[in-house]
Amino acid sequence: MLTHLRKAAGILLARRPRGLVQAASWPRLINIHRSALPLSAVAGPIASLGQNSASVPCVRTRSKRLGHTGKVGVHVEIKEHSPGCKVATLTISNPAKLNIVNTSILKSIVTASQQLSHHDDLRAVVLTGGPTTPGKAPSFIGGMDITEMHQLSSPNEARALITHVHAACQALRNVPVPVIARVNGYTLGAGLEIMASCDLRICTANSTFAMPEVAIGIPSVVEAALLPGLIGMGRTRRLLYLAESLDGRTAERWGLVEKVVEDGAELDAAVSEWTERLCRMGALAIRNQKRLMLKWENRSVEDGIEAGVGAFADAFADGGVEPRTLMRRFVDRDRKSS
Repeated sequence: MLTHLRKAAGILLARRPRGLVQAASWPRLINIHRSALPLSAVAGPIASLGQNSASVPCVRTRSKRLGHTGKVGVHVEIKEHSPGCKVATLTISNPAKLNIVNTSILKSIVTASQQLSHHDDLRAVVLTGGPTTPGKAPSFIGGMDITEMHQLSSPNEARALITHVHAACQALRNVPVPVIARVNGYTLGAGLEIMASCDLRICTANSTFAMPEVAIGIPSVVEAALLPGLIGMGRTRRLLYLAESLDGRTAERWGLVEKVVEDGAELDAAVSEWTERLCRMGALAIRNQKRLMLKWENRSVEDGIEAGVGAFADAFADGGVEPRTLMRRFVDRDRKSS
């Protein structure tokens, strides 16, 4: 039995064969704390991925069959939205374990992100969690595999594992087009860090967000450092010190997500609306804007302004083909109306 985990969480876990804490312990920790957490929510109904086109797999982890629930791994589907405009959906699938991630899945996120970055006609990426096993709550990413973390026995091993989490987050941030997190259900620990690494976030009202690491004796690290920029330092302290859980509406009010909807159907509609808008924007301008946004995160206001001047100038490096073409629509429209 994991006595140190029980003490850290302040709970008594049910006995596990061979002393292992099952992967579902992340949501279990959240549920145990619910009575003291007025901000918590019960995860809502499972939402379909809403994808009907043929899959174009970029990468898949070495996977195993899990009945009719699908395969463990990272699956990529690319759809042509319109001529010269493609949208990719990257699905994290670990259906029997609430889509938790392990080293293999994290490595596959990196590979998939790098491969998608080579598509010049890509306009947006949607990151989502796959359907969970029937009877289990829906989940975006239920956290890092606790059984894998429990096997760590040295600082070097711990450093190697957490570096894989950072590498997956950074790979998503490095995708040259906006990455939209399509969130339905549990988003815990490493799952919340991966979500925070996306450019835009939409969730269902019954989704649950939490950073419960301190309850099992470890700090929240790596891309948890993005949270103060999203929700402020005070609310970050609440999430990390108190292991509070938030429902979707509270997450939107805090600034953790940009939009909240009622259910899976509305979630798909909202994601489609945003990808539709992105596909109408200048392809080079969007990529230029994302590069600039990343610079703004790590620079002073003065440096950010200077970087913006350079980005604006870069838009005309080829004589301004894209901006002049898009601006022509407005110029011509004004001339017709005058």
